[in-house]
Amino acid sequence: MVSVVRSQIIQSFVARIWLERAEGEEPKWRGHIQHIQGPEEAYFQGLAEVREFLEQVSGMTGPECTAAAEKESALAKRAMLSTKKRTPQK
Repeated sequence: MVSVVRSQIIQSFVARIWLERAEGEEPKWRGHIQHIQGPEEAYFQGLAEVREFLEQVSGMTGPECTAAAEKESALAKRAMLSTKKRTPQK
């Protein structure tokens, strides 16, 4: 029998995200992320910047943020949200 030992370091972050629409340009997601246990914070313009911030603060490498991964994640989230909207409330 093989046992797997996993260590976890739990850190908390607060992220605020908004959509900016400049005249004549495509809308862009912007945001701000703050590390709760420390003074670190940053403004970002995409998931890749959030990933860089999380890696810098935590000292751990996370999954890649490619355009395909971002699109796949967005599609999965939309599907989840549409499912929640159709689920009757009890």
